[in-house]
Amino acid sequence: MTIVARNHLFAFIIAAAGVLGGACAGASPEVRMVSSPDIPAAEGVVRATSGANGNTRLHIFVRHLAKPEKVRPDATTYVVWVQPAGGLPQNMGALKVDEDLRGSLETITPLKSFDVFITLE
Repeated sequence: MTIVARNHLFAFIIAAAGVLGGACAGASPEVRMVSSPDIPAAEGVVRATSGANGNTRLHIFVRHLAKPEKVRPDATTYVVWVQPAGGLPQNMGALKVDEDLRGSLETITPLKSFDVFITLE
């Protein structure tokens, strides 16, 4: 499986994933996410593993991610997206931030090659 590096042009991008090598049993490729200038202290990683039925299981972990309303007054949540090359972004779910400014999301996609990014909604 591969996650292709590419900056996405959505407003308030938090991160874009880098390249993952092929996943093998027992290994969980991890890619550091790249912070947006809007939230420079944010850190994140994406771990991708092979899931059931050939799907890709994603584990997204972030820290130092400001509460949404601190970044943009009308924002309430962060949303994780995957986007295949040449395809439309797919909403993978909300990423909630706790009091320690940490968040995580575990999700599954049938895609094998895609960008991962997080937007402020």
